Amino acid sequence: MLIALILVLLALLGAPLFALIATSAFFGFQSSDTPLVVVAMEVYSISDMPILLAIPLFTFAGYMLGAGKAPQRLVRLTSALLGWMPGGLAIVSIAVCSLFTAFTGASGVTIIALGALLYPALLQSGYTERFSLGLVTAAGSLGLLFAPSLPIILYGVVAEVSIDSLFLAGAIPGILMLVVLSSYCLWLNRHNRTPLSEFSVAELWAAVRDSIW
Repeated sequence: MLIALILVLLALLGAPLFALIATSAFFGFQSSDTPLVVVAMEVYSISDMPILLAIPLFTFAGYMLGAGKAPQRLVRLTSALLGWMPGGLAIVSIAVCSLFTAFTGASGVTIIALGALLYPALLQSGYTERFSLGLVTAAGSLGLLFAPSLPIILYGVVAEVSIDSLFLAGAIPGILMLVVLSSYCLWLNRHNRTPLSEFSVAELWAAVRDSIW
């Protein structure tokens, strides 16, 4: 009980959560008379799995996409598809952040690559600073439900569950959460109904050609 109170106090003081969770796990092993060397052996066995190569490779792919101006092309494509809707910039931000996270497998890469592009545009269109920051961050996190998500890969490795099945299981909840977040954004900003752009078949075709690769 004393250990739990100390951990809660450290959490309130701002200690890193990963350190607190690891500490509580170590105390749990010790209280159950499990040798702590088992933890090191388990970590080594997991780190030796070839599927974990996907993590640095997807991160590298994300930075390559960011350097190759893929975010700008995705923004242009989603703007051509959804920019005509009232409050379309919020919908465009949700769609492009989710797509980019799905392509790269990590939300951090999305925030780096798209935050500087979408955040000023949201502020300029009349959205509040708090809303704009939350929208980009939350939309990027939703993309983690779609393949190839690095957290899902890690969970599948640790839990020894089929990663393909996990990807399939995340598809419908991910789409549902995208719809709910889009509806919430439209309702919250119902006073800001200015479309981002008018629908144009020529612009849509040009955006598709620019981003098809």
